Amino acid sequence: MKGKPKLALVYDPRYNSDLSVLGIKVPFALDRGQRVLDELAAKNGTPVRYCRPKPLTKSDLLFVHTEQYLKSLKLPATWQAIFGLAKAPEMNDATRKAIRKLLSEIRLKSGGTLHAARAALKCGLAANLGAGYHHAFADHGEGYCSINDIAIAIRKLRAEGLCRKVMIVDVDLHQGNGNAAIFRDDPDVFTFDIHSQEAYPQKKEKSSLDVSITNEERHLYQERLEAGLIQALASFTPDLVFFVQGSDPYLKDTAVGFYLLRLTLEQLKKRDRFVIDTCLNRDIPVALVFAGGYGPDVWRVHYNAVQHMVDVQK
Repeated sequence: MKGKPKLALVYDPRYNSDLSVLGIKVPFALDRGQRVLDELAAKNGTPVRYCRPKPLTKSDLLFVHTEQYLKSLKLPATWQAIFGLAKAPEMNDATRKAIRKLLSEIRLKSGGTLHAARAALKCGLAANLGAGYHHAFADHGEGYCSINDIAIAIRKLRAEGLCRKVMIVDVDLHQGNGNAAIFRDDPDVFTFDIHSQEAYPQKKEKSSLDVSITNEERHLYQERLEAGLIQALASFTPDLVFFVQGSDPYLKDTAVGFYLLRLTLEQLKKRDRFVIDTCLNRDIPVALVFAGGYGPDVWRVHYNAVQHMVDVQK
């Protein structure tokens, strides 16, 4: 990356999936991409251009996931486990159609992560206004994540020779256990993860560098984030950073049981600016994905990060 970065945004209206057809009642902020675009247009006085991605193919998925697991995604019981449903949806034509539609939309959002990564390597900055499925493992999904878009993008980019060393900077409330497990033995992928110690998953995986924050330590969040990221970048120089920008540490997140950290909008703005600026100051391209966030207000966390990306390219 040379000179000022240019920002590419990746989105498709189909990111706003209807999960109710499978009985999923989690208050996902599925319209946050559109709300971010609307706010960018209102604040900057001009319509916002974005790129529409292509869905990942089955061969793309096989860069990370097993054939057996991909076959299991046709079964209601698999989705019951991923979304923590009390019971599996009844297998009938309506359920089959709903699963096919949902999986196609998740593949599209995951394709957005690959598109954003390619754009970041070319232009310096990119954001996929969705996805961030960091809890998906190679052989199973969990934590509302069925396909690990980040891991697939990393493996595909490396197979194509577009980059070699990649860092994942994950600031979601919950540890990105899927990524930690997938890249545990890969010396060319560094997983830096700052998360709530008390939050899901109860069994944490081992990242390259974990910064686990207890609720009593939340006043130290920014200090620990800054020290951790500087430490990570002192030991590892990536060709690309995936910024997993979770909004669920926000105090207005509405998911049941998310009572930890409860950071303010200003604290999260400071968090995200530090990550973006620290990478750009080292000429490291950044590909942002939205990751966790629930309820009607979390889109503001994502908007602040994307608006900062707009500002730094000017």
